Amino acid sequence: MTASNPASAEHRAASRWSTSILIVFALLGTGFGSWLSRIPAVRDHLGATTFEMSLIGLTLALGSLSGLVLAGRSVSRLGPRRALAIGILIQAAAMPAATALFWVGAPIPAAACLAVFGFAFGTADVAMNVSGASAERALGRPRMPLYHAGFSLGNVSAMGIGALAESAGVAVPLHLSIVFAVLAIGMFLALRAVPHEADPGDAPAPAEAPAPRPAAGTHTGPVVLPSATGGPGAPGGSRPYSPWRDPRIIVIGLIAMSMSLSEGTASDWLPLALADGRGFTNEAAALSLGAFFVAMTLTRLAGSVLLTRFGRVPVLRGGALLLVLGIAITILVPLDGASVVGAVLWGVGCAFGFPIGMSAAADDPETAVRGVAAVSAIAYTAFLLGPMLIGFLGERFGLLQAFWPLAGFAAFVCIAAGAARETARRGS
Repeated sequence: MTASNPASAEHRAASRWSTSILIVFALLGTGFGSWLSRIPAVRDHLGATTFEMSLIGLTLALGSLSGLVLAGRSVSRLGPRRALAIGILIQAAAMPAATALFWVGAPIPAAACLAVFGFAFGTADVAMNVSGASAERALGRPRMPLYHAGFSLGNVSAMGIGALAESAGVAVPLHLSIVFAVLAIGMFLALRAVPHEADPGDAPAPAEAPAPRPAAGTHTGPVVLPSATGGPGAPGGSRPYSPWRDPRIIVIGLIAMSMSLSEGTASDWLPLALADGRGFTNEAAALSLGAFFVAMTLTRLAGSVLLTRFGRVPVLRGGALLLVLGIAITILVPLDGASVVGAVLWGVGCAFGFPIGMSAAADDPETAVRGVAAVSAIAYTAFLLGPMLIGFLGERFGLLQAFWPLAGFAAFVCIAAGAARETARRGS
């Protein structure tokens, strides 16, 4: 009999872990997208104004931001696997409760439930990115763009299911109760392949400095799960680690924020800008946004190959240059076909900013949890405040002209991309 190969067994376990995290991303994307797909039905049922619906959305967003800000501590205490399990249970209870309360005419308690949902979603978002970064490190190949493509595909699937539910006359509370029940079951099945973290109170003391990875996307040692201590702080470990005092984490957060701002701006304003500034019909404007999302998703699906071949810094800089080109074409070229080309280049250009930011923030397993939480919080600020700022500029100068600052943020990514360099390449 031949002995089993430990390295092969470790690789199979890492593959199962990576696949499970991909499923987790897709399921969470489906859950959040399901809510987005039924917002018009909620508005119609409540008879709410646009301002009132904005307040409802702001409540969810503030809950999410609170979850992201506090996730460094909560995920450190619980571990990513347990934080995901608890987060999905809270989401599966809070979202159906919120829609049921909206349906019985209790909007304030419903909004409170949405804030709880947002808090749990923000916490789960950090937990799945931390576990995903550990999984790709164990697997030895970049996988974060693929995970985020899974989230996008979950969003798209949810939109289709929501449209079917709307056409069939399924009430929103029933629809979302079914979705989140299925989501919770699928999540717990997927988490079975995610390793249990060490007891948060028993973080091991490092015996020696870890050897650097020999090349991007390779792995030569045992799987190291993020510890709960948050890693070293000041020299000698006399101060607890804080990502907010780590210049590299701040720069990575700003990189992720810059690309997230471009992604969120396209989602919120591109169709309206093309309708008002280029005379597109509503249908043509929506199709242009669809081209943007398809381009971004396909680019993320190709991310593992591109990152393995070129590394993070060239991919980030190449994406930023394509983003500048896409924005410039969208603004300057008054041709219908050019606007679609611009939207495609825009989607390709901003596809990698957030996934690479998550991977780079988690390079050191000892500081991964708090690093990912900080980068997520910085980047999410773009989704919360960015559309309002672009809308203000659009009111003054027109929406197309309001896109120019995005090119400036992309230029910053070109300059600062070195902060995201892989561990083995940093300083080379």
